[in-house]
Amino acid sequence: MMSITLVLPGSGSKPVGGYKVVYEYANHLSRRGYQVTVIHPATLYTDRPLKDWLKTLRYIPRLIDGRYRPDRWFQIDSKVRLLWVPSLNPRHIPDADVVVATAWQTAEWVATYSENKGRRIYLVHDYEHYMTASDKLRERIRRTYNCGLKIICPSPAVRSMVEDSGGCIAAEIPNGLDFSVYYRSRGIEDPSRNMLGFPGRLEAFKGTHDTVQALTKVKESFPEIKAWAFGPKPIHGLPDWVDFHKHPSDTQLRDMYDRTSIFVTASHYEGWGLPGAEAMASGAALVSTDHGGVRAYASDNETALLSPAKRPELLAGNILRLMRDNRLRIRLAQTGYEHIQQFTWGRAVDKFVAVINER
Repeated sequence: MMSITLVLPGSGSKPVGGYKVVYEYANHLSRRGYQVTVIHPATLYTDRPLKDWLKTLRYIPRLIDGRYRPDRWFQIDSKVRLLWVPSLNPRHIPDADVVVATAWQTAEWVATYSENKGRRIYLVHDYEHYMTASDKLRERIRRTYNCGLKIICPSPAVRSMVEDSGGCIAAEIPNGLDFSVYYRSRGIEDPSRNMLGFPGRLEAFKGTHDTVQALTKVKESFPEIKAWAFGPKPIHGLPDWVDFHKHPSDTQLRDMYDRTSIFVTASHYEGWGLPGAEAMASGAALVSTDHGGVRAYASDNETALLSPAKRPELLAGNILRLMRDNRLRIRLAQTGYEHIQQFTWGRAVDKFVAVINER
């Protein structure tokens, strides 16, 4: 059976959307009988000797205690081999039939690997990092799209980024959702679906400040609103009327989605945007900025309400539209729920397998 190596840019101990996608691919490929290895490097670069040397000091402790694994937030199939390596030097990478770069930093390494490491694939997830990068870093990322790797992208926004950089896309494969985790257990019209939710992240491009600004405006007209947020770290200055959940489990997150009438995402840039899709699958109406990736699974006034990024007043206006027009909220939530059902991991993996089997 074919062997596949997936190369991540670091430890999987903390929940990250791009890592979640890679782990989903690993699980589904393993269940189909592929021999899957996921690589986690202690350090990436060779141009910062002192800093890299200090990073390698964590290699042995984490090798012993397993803290590089995603066990606290993602369940990996027991047949998937997880490796913690000092660096992405080829001597630490097993020979395989296929090797997959999953970030621009790993693509720089994978492009140098010999044929023994496998046919070279590049799963691109760097849209938000490219869009917020300095000119120097953007040029470095751009070069990875032109280094001979077969490129897979998840959305039209990422396709445009790669093609505008001179790269060629082998396939556009939308991400999947795990519908055994994210599903609707209460009706869209259920009165207990009375909360507003949003992802809370510290990075400026995630737009958390814009969401809070928008919800504060909404609260002027609807002072009784209940809001919740989730993320890897608490957000400083979050209003006391927002209930923040740090590192919720899949079950806890689905339960919160299931009690949500309107879910809000205000990112400036996203290559996909998992929380918005997960909320739709759980029956919430999506109000989002048009951050790029959302266009892969949502359409304005059909399955969601979209507004330009960095315009919290317009985001607030769309939330208020749904607060004041329950029929519109129900229609968007229902059409969004039905539309998102097509984004299965089975379909994504079918297309992925077709690409890696092409010669």
